[in-house]
Amino acid sequence: MGDRRMAEIKVEDGSLYIYSHWHGFEMPGVAKAAIVTARSRWDDESYATHIIVDQMTKADRDSETGTGIMLKPNAEDQYNSGQPSVIIDLTSKTLTIIDGSNEYESIRFENIEKRGELDG
Repeated sequence: MGDRRMAEIKVEDGSLYIYSHWHGFEMPGVAKAAIVTARSRWDDESYATHIIVDQMTKADRDSETGTGIMLKPNAEDQYNSGQPSVIIDLTSKTLTIIDGSNEYESIRFENIEKRGELDG
């Protein structure tokens, strides 16, 4: 049971992965809000990554379970056949969301606020 999903944060030197066990459906909206929060640091990968991870894991901050951080994508993702279905690419400044039917949407960071897409 659960609602499992992974997000990949891509930077020039590699990737970091965030796993949610219970809130997979909410992850695209949470990622969008995290990207907007990190706006002032989009050009500084280390700070932007810190802000995005902090925002995406804050719901489970004081919990032993629910959210994980990984260096390899070794968790389930029910929305993309086991591969990350939310991809935050700090090098190209794009967010890609893949749904259960492998359809995807790619949004440039600056368009997230403009399109009012913070709700998922």
